[in-house]
Amino acid sequence: AMATGFAIYYSLSYSLGLALLVTYIWGIISLRGLEVRVERRLGIREVGGTFISQISVTNTATPKPILEISELSSFSSSPTGRAIGLGTHATHSWINRIPARRRGFFTIGPIQITATDPFGMFRHSKQFEMVQQVLVYPATVPLPLFSFPKSGSPGEGRFRRPTATTSPTVSGIREYVPTDTLGRIHWLSTVRTGHLMVKQIDQDTGSDVWIVLDLQKDVQTGVDAESTEEYCVTLAASLAHHFLDSGLFVGLFAYGTEPLYVPPNRGYGHQDRIMQALALVKAEGKSPLAEVLEDGRRRGLDQSSIVIITPSVDPGWPASASWLFHHGAQVTTVLIDPGSFGGTGGVEPVGERLSVGGVRTYIVQQGQPLGDAMAKPMYAPTFTPHHKPEVSA
Repeated sequence: AMATGFAIYYSLSYSLGLALLVTYIWGIISLRGLEVRVERRLGIREVGGTFISQISVTNTATPKPILEISELSSFSSSPTGRAIGLGTHATHSWINRIPARRRGFFTIGPIQITATDPFGMFRHSKQFEMVQQVLVYPATVPLPLFSFPKSGSPGEGRFRRPTATTSPTVSGIREYVPTDTLGRIHWLSTVRTGHLMVKQIDQDTGSDVWIVLDLQKDVQTGVDAESTEEYCVTLAASLAHHFLDSGLFVGLFAYGTEPLYVPPNRGYGHQDRIMQALALVKAEGKSPLAEVLEDGRRRGLDQSSIVIITPSVDPGWPASASWLFHHGAQVTTVLIDPGSFGGTGGVEPVGERLSVGGVRTYIVQQGQPLGDAMAKPMYAPTFTPHHKPEVSA
């Protein structure tokens, strides 16, 4: 009886071992004879865009009943994939979409194929090294209602005297509308067409516009896309796009781990330079905004138009912004309200200080559409020639 029991135990153990060996070999064999072809439509995307890959897997060997196929990427540690079965000389193709949820440099690929046995006991994977690097720009949003007085424009600049003059630059001819002044009538075209025609005037676009981005780590709050850092970067990208589309010369100035300085220029090539810089910046700087503005003053920003984007509610830096205003710059501030992101401090005292100092201020809160937030300043300048507040030099 003991011998019979031992024989049964031995037979079971032998059968189990053989089954394990067969299933193990099954998984290895299932990865042989596979060919992968990938066609990617990558290019540059903004956050919110999608990268598209067309993937084809062909089996040139024995049937493969269970295969799991994934396109790996540095966007996520949990790639999406699909499970398929392939007969001999069969091909399976599909389109894989990878959403660009974050800005920066990322890799797409390789393709990973995993084979498993019918019992799911062993998993074997093979990677097909089809790796490409992609760049994701920050998202941009339209700012159709945002108005921006430029330094050096009529009525602006150091003395801010109102004037009715316009730039002499003429971009074209159009029909008269009741709001046009008689001085704009183009008489030759009027006589030729028999209708009142006026000159289409381009306002002055000769002033440089500097976007100053606050990347000090200690003033940031929020998480991932819903953080003050990402709102600041998205606004900087949107404003750069807005100004460059208007034909302005735009520069970018910030302090992250090191100073970021993109000199003013215009055109689509320059827009790419600014967007590439914004795609890679990190709010890991140590310099407070007052120091950044002081360095900007040494670089000549006080003779330009400036947009300051910051979540800082430090009461000290508005004096630096006001100094720039009183020494020739046209200063606009966009305050990202840290309290709406779960941070501390209110924006009201800072907004009031800036208003008294001659600086218009927009307020952006978490979840607020940026186009709406930038439609109207929350704090308009209260400075007049008869009331000039003291500001630090």
